[in-house]
Amino acid sequence: MNNAAPSPEPDEPATALATSMCAFYCCYLLRSLKPGVRDYVYVGSTPNPVRRLRQHNGEISAGAVTTRSRRPWAMLLIVHGFPSKAAALQFEWAWQNPHMSRHSSFGAVPYDVKRVLYGPAQKRLATKLLALCVMLAVRPFERWPLTVTCPDSQLLGQIAQMAQKQGVPKHVRIESADIARAFEAAPIACAYLGPPAPDERCCICECQLEETRPWGACGACPAAWHLFCLANSAGAGTSGACASVPLLPTTAVCALCGAEAVWGQLVRAFVQPE
Repeated sequence: MNNAAPSPEPDEPATALATSMCAFYCCYLLRSLKPGVRDYVYVGSTPNPVRRLRQHNGEISAGAVTTRSRRPWAMLLIVHGFPSKAAALQFEWAWQNPHMSRHSSFGAVPYDVKRVLYGPAQKRLATKLLALCVMLAVRPFERWPLTVTCPDSQLLGQIAQMAQKQGVPKHVRIESADIARAFEAAPIACAYLGPPAPDERCCICECQLEETRPWGACGACPAAWHLFCLANSAGAGTSGACASVPLLPTTAVCALCGAEAVWGQLVRAFVQPE
C-alpha cells in the first residue's frame, strides 16, 4: 500500500469532487479469500461499496492495483455517515496509517494499544479492527455521526466488545445489516430542511427563525430551534468555569418533547446540497 494520501477513484464522476455534502460515501474493510493468504485485509473508500467490491475482484475495470494479486476479496464492513467526502478520505488515511496520521489524537491511548497500532502487522484484521475502534473514540472522529455496518454477526460482536472497551461514544451506531441493502437504503440526497415557515419561532429563545441562521426541527414533534440555542441548552445543566463541556454536542435533546437526535444529522439537514 502506498503511503501517499488517497486519491479519488478513477470511476468517480468529476462532479463528485465539487460536492461538499455527499449523500453517501463510506470507508470499507476487505479481507482476502485467496488460498494461502492468511488474514490479509485492505482499507479503502468509495461512494458505491457494491460496485467497488466488483472492481477489486476484477469483475469490472478500475480495481486497485495493490489488490489484484490477492483476489478474491470479501467486504467485511463499511463505515458511513461522514459529513463530506473529504471527511471520509481523512478517516480512510488515518485507518490505513494509524502510525502516521496527523488527524487522530492517539496521545491518550494506552501503551499496549499503541504497540499494536504502531506495530508491523498493519495488514492484519485484528490490527484494523482495533484501529477502527480507537479512531471512533478519539478526536475528531468521535464527534461525527458515524455508523459501522457489518453483515457477520460474530465479527459484529467482536467489534461491539472492542468498541465498548475503547470507549466509543453511544451515538456511534454499530449495526448488523447487509452492506448492499444498507447502501440501497441510503438517501439519494441530503434531507435539506429548506427555509422555515413564515413566522416560525425558536422554541428556546422564541425569536423568529430565518433561513440564513442555522436552524433545525424535531422529527418527533412540531418544535423548531436555532442550532446555536440547542447547542447551548445541551450544556445548560453543567456549572463551573472548569466544567468539561464540549464546544458542540454529539447528540441533542428536543427542548419541547425530549426526543434525542444526532447533532451531525441536524447540521446536515440545514446545509443545502450543491
